[in-house]
Amino acid sequence: MRAANFQKRKTLASLRIASCFAVELKSFRLCRILCYHSCAVKRVLKFAPYLILCVGFALRLFRLGANSLWYDETVSLLLARADLAELIRHTAGDIHPPLYYLLLHFWIRLAGWSEFSAAFLSLWFGALLVALVYRATREWLGARGIACVAALLVAVSPYNIWYSQEVRMYTVGATLGLLSVYFLRRMLTREKIFTRDFFAYALFTALGFYTLYYFVFLMVFQWLWVAYRAASNAKRQACNASGLPRAHYRLPLVFLLSQLALVLLYLPWLAIAFRQALDPPVPPWREFTPLSRVLLETFSALLWGQSVDPITFAPLTLLALLPIGVWLWRVTRSANDNRKAAFGYAVSPWFLFAYTFIPLATLYLFSLWKPLYHARYIFTYAPAFYILAAGAWVFTASSFMKWFRARRDNLAIALAALALLIGLGFTALTGYSLYNFWFNPQYAEDDLRGAVNYIAERWRPGDVILVNAGYAYPALEYYFPAPIERERLSVYRAQETDAPLVLQTGSIGGAQNLGWGDPRSDFYATTADETRAALDRVSRNYARVWMLRIYDTVVDPHGVIRDYFNTRAILFDDQAFGGEAQTRAQGFIMAPPRALPERATRVNQNLDERVELVGYEIGARALRRGEFFDAALYWKLAQTVNYNYQVTLQLLNANGENVAQTDELPLGQVLPMTRWQTNILYREPLRLKIPETLAAGAYRAIVKLYEPRSGEILGEPVELGAVQIR
Repeated sequence: MRAANFQKRKTLASLRIASCFAVELKSFRLCRILCYHSCAVKRVLKFAPYLILCVGFALRLFRLGANSLWYDETVSLLLARADLAELIRHTAGDIHPPLYYLLLHFWIRLAGWSEFSAAFLSLWFGALLVALVYRATREWLGARGIACVAALLVAVSPYNIWYSQEVRMYTVGATLGLLSVYFLRRMLTREKIFTRDFFAYALFTALGFYTLYYFVFLMVFQWLWVAYRAASNAKRQACNASGLPRAHYRLPLVFLLSQLALVLLYLPWLAIAFRQALDPPVPPWREFTPLSRVLLETFSALLWGQSVDPITFAPLTLLALLPIGVWLWRVTRSANDNRKAAFGYAVSPWFLFAYTFIPLATLYLFSLWKPLYHARYIFTYAPAFYILAAGAWVFTASSFMKWFRARRDNLAIALAALALLIGLGFTALTGYSLYNFWFNPQYAEDDLRGAVNYIAERWRPGDVILVNAGYAYPALEYYFPAPIERERLSVYRAQETDAPLVLQTGSIGGAQNLGWGDPRSDFYATTADETRAALDRVSRNYARVWMLRIYDTVVDPHGVIRDYFNTRAILFDDQAFGGEAQTRAQGFIMAPPRALPERATRVNQNLDERVELVGYEIGARALRRGEFFDAALYWKLAQTVNYNYQVTLQLLNANGENVAQTDELPLGQVLPMTRWQTNILYREPLRLKIPETLAAGAYRAIVKLYEPRSGEILGEPVELGAVQIR
């Protein structure tokens, strides 16, 4: 019996030892697994910033330069292509300072003039902004995970990608703004006054002012924050018998000295900046934006970009902002002295909140006097928002995980599923916005490339091009395939020129200070009577007028020019192009010729019973390869026609073989032959490009009229004579 009990106790002891060994082994394996996963997480976080930077760069590179430049971007390239003296002169009479244009000037001389090359400068600063946001977050909020989330938000943000692909100064301004705030904080924590941080702050802030005047609203935040911090320091520290300790004077002293250095660096441009701010040389182009719309458009742009409808996704916007409000509330509840210990950061989230929204509030208040708000101008202050959002979302996620591990009931599981759905919704909406930005025509920039190319293909010698509004001419300067000449419409007089002539309309009824009276300015004031008289002079010297219509309601709010053409000219072509500004290319016949000009060759050849070719004019007959053979045909209808016939201009070699050809619908889609009046003389200019591969020699030009559906030729071909190719 005793032996049996001993054996039983021995067995139980063995089982306990085995059980303990198994538990220890399991714990050891669990520790190894946790250690392995911890090391894996550390390795991921180590390389995550580089991966995020590559993702951001790739997203910014995708379809870079694929779409047309819009007006502001063509201005950027116009200034960048000028010599330095002209660049400075032009920007001094405009509304933006010159630094970005100077950077672009040197960049495109190195990389080329294409849309891709020009936009790459913005892309570079946009990618740099991703890296700087990571660096600032690491220093301000400490945690590497929050820094990765902040950098990822910037990398995939449709708002950031939009302006990283735009040939404007916004990514440069945001980068300089973040550097200014970053070195401001470092400067104010140093014991010495004149440190590297001091000079870096003054330099980057001055460069910001040389880049974008909206930088001043960021300075309002800096001034208020330094004043608040100085007052808080003075309040916390007790005064001694001789007043405040010397250390309490250091912060405002360093800041004031830095502002003095900033003024000295900006002094060469200061007077120009004041004049441009107080007496802008441009017509007013913005309407006042109510506060509700300002907030909705700003938050929507920061979160989802400008390629989604802010109203449609307003609930999701509010849901995404909720963690920021919760985080700020939790910070406010904690004691001032325990904030860093409780939350583990060196910068208060309220600092990040103020960094973003004090400039926005200042911009709105300024707009009560002069409307200036647009979502693009908030981009300069946007980096802090993504740092704030990253901190709030990580804080909310970590708090939720602690609560979830403590409960793990059905409610917790349901809330976890809801949080997952919200995250998926955020990702899906970001992708949807990027898709709209890249592919949806509704959100495409103004298709000035298409409009200018449309006019260039149809412009003929004897035509003139009118730009209404006149300051939009940079699109023609950049996209027109040949050099152009331009002048103001109000001073136009008859002149002979082989190059396409571009006439710039003025601001009808505009303030007399437009352009500051400089005859070289893009902006000038004129009256309705002056405009009509100038258009009368144009109609006497040009048979056709092409008009590039964009922003015309800004400078011609009463439609003086539109009314002139509607009542005194014949519209023969009208093509709309995509974009917010509703760009149009229109062609007008100023007055049909009453008789065949003396310089024309009379033909009077009936191509059928209803269509007569009265005569033609020929341009140069001796041409080089790559040049154009120009002809003008004069048509008359004896009877109305039921078909929109087409005309073909051909070049034949000595064997009668067709070596070059162009086909056109006479006078275009708006005024085809079926809409012509009988016994009215219509002038139709034709243009044929001589192929580069065409052999030198003698050729002859002919014209045929045909029915396009059947290919039937009407009458006999009309000989236009010999053409010599050199």
